[in-house]
Amino acid sequence: MSDVGLSVTRVTIDGFRSYKTAIIEPDPHLTVFVGPNAVGKTNLIEALQILTATESFRNPQWSEVVNWEKQDARLCLIAEGDGRSLEIALTITRAGKRAYQINGKPKKRLAEVIGVFPSVTFTPDDLRLIKDSADKRRGALDSLGAQLSPAYLGAKNEFERVLKQRNAALRAEVIDQEELSVWSERLVSSGARLFGARARLFERLADRIEDAHSMIAGGSPIRSVYQASWNRDGLLGGEGIGLDPEEALKRALKLKQGEERSRRMTLVGPHRDDIRFFLDGDRDVRAYSSQGQQRTVALAWKLAEVAVIKDVSGKAPILLLDDVMSELDEQRRSAMARLTGETTQTFVTTTNTGYFEKDLLDRARLIKLGS
Repeated sequence: MSDVGLSVTRVTIDGFRSYKTAIIEPDPHLTVFVGPNAVGKTNLIEALQILTATESFRNPQWSEVVNWEKQDARLCLIAEGDGRSLEIALTITRAGKRAYQINGKPKKRLAEVIGVFPSVTFTPDDLRLIKDSADKRRGALDSLGAQLSPAYLGAKNEFERVLKQRNAALRAEVIDQEELSVWSERLVSSGARLFGARARLFERLADRIEDAHSMIAGGSPIRSVYQASWNRDGLLGGEGIGLDPEEALKRALKLKQGEERSRRMTLVGPHRDDIRFFLDGDRDVRAYSSQGQQRTVALAWKLAEVAVIKDVSGKAPILLLDDVMSELDEQRRSAMARLTGETTQTFVTTTNTGYFEKDLLDRARLIKLGS
């Protein structure tokens, strides 16, 4: 494990999903939750993600995570290292209200919790990260950015608020041109700010994706591109690449104003950006590569997130892997297993320990569920 930062030493779960009560004391390097399907392995990964990233890959209604025999769910994580101790506690009520505490002090805003102890989560759905639509890639980048910077999270939230208001203005029975102009100006400024934050973050991530992809795929080169909405479909032609983001967004909105009115929605901005990957120079991974190659890029992305968090924050995130080994072929499984637990504290769920080499299991803590 990295000697930078904290590692989880104890997790307490009470009334969360299938767990009435549970206490986990993980290994500082690698903890493997092993057992058949439907015994609660994924619930443990979800609990760790909610405590750290304040979100769940399942995107639940929060009232749904409370055990049916309990009035609320309580989660608590204790992490130690470098002579420090950190406690993150969360109560989720039957009504779906969440209340976080850090070292006993209540936190009113999620922004006060996100990034305190970062994490990277990798699930079977993430193997479709490259194949799926652009909003999944944008969402993954924004989740990373939110853990790294309150300013990033603020830029994202502000843009989404402005976008909602502008779309409402476009959907009005009679469009108020003055109101639409106000929201257009705010969309330009907030959109340019979010675009800049994303582009800077993705530049860091792309370098690390290249490193991880080379390690997994045996040196196969990859090129990554963050593509602004105004550069998609040749909207601004070649000049769009060199324009200031605010100016580019202004021009794109002007060109799209007729279509926006007819479709009653905002058609340019960071919510329409994409992230693209190319192998062998110009072969679009999403369009022309095999499922295995797409999964390699997705795997490289997630490993890159770990590296970027360390680079930017100086903190070693926990890595949460939910049943991904069963979805990988032997080559990619072997590459993943070699990295598991070596550079950051890792939690893995699996139905089959045969996916791991014996020496890896010998140095891991195996927690058997449903036996």
